[in-house]
Amino acid sequence: MRKHSLKIFLALITAIMLTFQGCASLKKVKDINITSIGVESYSLSGLRAIDAVLAVGIDNPTFAFKVTGLNGILKYKGEDFAFYSADTLKVDKKCVKVYDLPCSATLSEGVSLMRAMRIAQEGSLKGFTTDVEAKVKLRNGAGTTLKFKDLDLQKMAESR
Repeated sequence: MRKHSLKIFLALITAIMLTFQGCASLKKVKDINITSIGVESYSLSGLRAIDAVLAVGIDNPTFAFKVTGLNGILKYKGEDFAFYSADTLKVDKKCVKVYDLPCSATLSEGVSLMRAMRIAQEGSLKGFTTDVEAKVKLRNGAGTTLKFKDLDLQKMAESR
């Protein structure tokens, strides 16, 4: 069961990381890159949720920024599959560094654990999309809220 939970969580992690990649597509921060992603630790929280700490490698040749309020909905074939959120991530200016990012995910009401495990066994992101929102702030306080809808995780993973 832990193996299947990890696969589901990796799909959620991909959604979070691709959101950061989406942040990098803004004109001023186009040189920021996600260099690596890994699961440092994870634990099941009941039968419907998982908590984890991700190791996120970021190459940031620009200014310092902070990502807060990262929340999203993972969808499978158009239906809500899970809700996820991540803690604040402070990225230092002009550095290549690995950051710890605590995050969590909870299966949607209509998704059973058995269904989630069957989907995870496929080992594919096909059919997964995400809606995500995150606030990005610069050290001087200026910032913006980024919102993305129906991001196709398989297409985004292939383009990396």
